[in-house]
Amino acid sequence: MKNILFFFTFLTILSCGKRETGEYDPDIADQQKYFPVIEGKSIEYQVDSIVYDPDITGNAVSFTRYVKEVTGDTFSDPNGILMHRIERYNKENLADPWVLERVWAVALTDRQAIREEDNLRFLRLVFPMDRRSEWNGNLWINQQYEIQVYGERIRPFVGWNYEVDSIDIARQVGAFAFDSTLVITEVDETNIIERRYSKVIYAKNVGLVFKEQWILDSQYCNQNPPPIDCETKPWLEKAENGYLYRQTVIAYD
Repeated sequence: MKNILFFFTFLTILSCGKRETGEYDPDIADQQKYFPVIEGKSIEYQVDSIVYDPDITGNAVSFTRYVKEVTGDTFSDPNGILMHRIERYNKENLADPWVLERVWAVALTDRQAIREEDNLRFLRLVFPMDRRSEWNGNLWINQQYEIQVYGERIRPFVGWNYEVDSIDIARQVGAFAFDSTLVITEVDETNIIERRYSKVIYAKNVGLVFKEQWILDSQYCNQNPPPIDCETKPWLEKAENGYLYRQTVIAYD
């Protein structure tokens, strides 16, 4: 638990730097390499999570699991967009066999990279991009949409606005050194009761290689009177509901 908390704290400090870019190529076909959609392609991740449960002592439970995504065959959605199935496998230990958990979908068009997860459709990328590109990646999702975390309701998608942080930059991610990566901050918003943070990294010809999310709620500052450390107390300590999620590539073909 302590190691995972340290990782999340350390990574957030690293993630607060300025935007940067190399000599990026605005060619759409080249930028689409950040979101390859090829039947049979697979990628594996280690997923570390912290979930806050208000009903237990200590409030936070940590998990590690492994996920594999395999790009499957095509189908047309109701709007006539050609989608590829994404078979998502899961296991708790590296030695375990893969178990099919669910089926998602992706689509790559001339101007958009679309990903559908559990019936939620996201506009992950737009083309062409540059170092200042911004877009509404959740335009098909109601901001008031709620999920349940250990029986508590939470609205994860309020205030999201996707922004390019860096593009065509060499970067080390986990055990891999990638020549060209694209970093997107999907949301980075805080108020006294909510923390919403999501950052992703894509590598050319590989796809998504890293994802981190903080979806946290807290009533710590709603006490009467408010604690004197209301605004300075770290979110990892005052969170009462929600989760932290880190997904890192460990293998791909």
